[in-house]
Amino acid sequence: MTVGPSVTATLPAHMSLAPAVALRRTIGLAVLVLIGLGVLSSSVAAQEVDPGLGEGRCPEGAAEDARLVEVLPLRGGFLDPPVAAQIADVIDVAEAGDAELIVLQYSARGGVSLDLDDLLARMDAATVPIAVLIGPLGVGAEAVGAGGMVWAAADVRAISSDATVGPLSPVDLTDLDATYPEAERVRELLEDAGADPALADRLLTEAVDAETLADAGAVTLTAQDLEPLLVELDGVTLTAGGEERTLRIRACELEVRFHSLGLIRRLLHAATTGPFIYLLVVTGLGALLFEVFQPGFGVAGLAGLVTAGIGVFGLTVLPVTWWAVALVVLGLLLYAIDTAIAGFGPLTLAATVAFVWGSLRFYAAASLALNGWLVAATTIVAVVFFVFVMTSILRAQAGPEGVALDDLVGRPGIVRSVLNPEGHVYIDGALWRARWTGDTKRAKVGTPVRVHGVEGAVVLVEPFDPEVTASVGADQQQA
Repeated sequence: MTVGPSVTATLPAHMSLAPAVALRRTIGLAVLVLIGLGVLSSSVAAQEVDPGLGEGRCPEGAAEDARLVEVLPLRGGFLDPPVAAQIADVIDVAEAGDAELIVLQYSARGGVSLDLDDLLARMDAATVPIAVLIGPLGVGAEAVGAGGMVWAAADVRAISSDATVGPLSPVDLTDLDATYPEAERVRELLEDAGADPALADRLLTEAVDAETLADAGAVTLTAQDLEPLLVELDGVTLTAGGEERTLRIRACELEVRFHSLGLIRRLLHAATTGPFIYLLVVTGLGALLFEVFQPGFGVAGLAGLVTAGIGVFGLTVLPVTWWAVALVVLGLLLYAIDTAIAGFGPLTLAATVAFVWGSLRFYAAASLALNGWLVAATTIVAVVFFVFVMTSILRAQAGPEGVALDDLVGRPGIVRSVLNPEGHVYIDGALWRARWTGDTKRAKVGTPVRVHGVEGAVVLVEPFDPEVTASVGADQQQA
């Protein structure tokens, strides 16, 4: 009896790792990196304060009692529930520690799913003065929508000379029907601040510069950054929590403590960033579609589920155009179908048109519109991935030309990606999709196997031991 060729774990150099397996791991890693970058981009950045702040303003022999200043810097993005919760936490910490001042420094493009009245009420009840600085200088900081409302409600309204406040309508980008009484609320805040109420009409509809705001009496002081703000506030008398107090902010007494969003809040805050959510949706769906063409469910699929899940959460937070989201999903599905049938042409064009048009109209708010370069770059990546990369992988999985699956029955092979129960096996110089039918739950990489059947485009394999097979064959010949 002739026994099939023996199988070793050694492969040709160019086949040392299955392309699909390598790409699956790469996709999974790339998705996790994308999430990490989004989280990091939403984190707060602490500033260093010159220890010489207020130097020379402390009398000799003055007590060096620590005067706490709690600082929460937020750069870019929106005011959303995670940020509001962090602001409330900072207020609680400041009150518990009898802090001298709370400083919120940010540039905000509006509010998203924010309970603004609740946040403003917490600020109004705070027993520690709250200063809001729209800055620093040089970044073109802005306070739009809810960001401007919070600034107007602060005990100290500070702004850098190149910053703007407004438009304040809508205060929340998820409330585009303008059910919030912005006009009434803005006038109340301006009157409480001693500013000209007539400024309200302009603030509601346009971005108002720092000079105009100062002329109308809405600005407490102009400060280009945190350090000059603290210098100017030393000795200022104001009212907080119904009590009048004079701020003492001197170098010999000062302790500045920075706060930041925690990991979970950073992740949720990142979910209100328009481009990030768009990329999460596209990347997550792309990873899941990649898994459709692979045996089993691997790292890329798990990463795709996590990414798509965060993306879907973001879609429920931000104001999206649902027909546009459907077009983006349709475009990706058409790319996948086009890859499966290798019918590149009209279907590829239709997928691209649907994907691009849906991307450009992805968000309902003009302030969230995706940049053309981002849409173009994402489209190019999608086309390259589905038309070229996936096509090459599918061709490799199909095995060499002229070899039918039925021809593989009885042939030995070796596992190249864990069969759990599906994966890849290496047979006669080519990779094939295979399903494990052995007694164990899975087959590890390097396990010798033998094809005993075919099911669709997948070969069925079982354990194979060349020495045992040879021994059985010899016994049969002797018999």
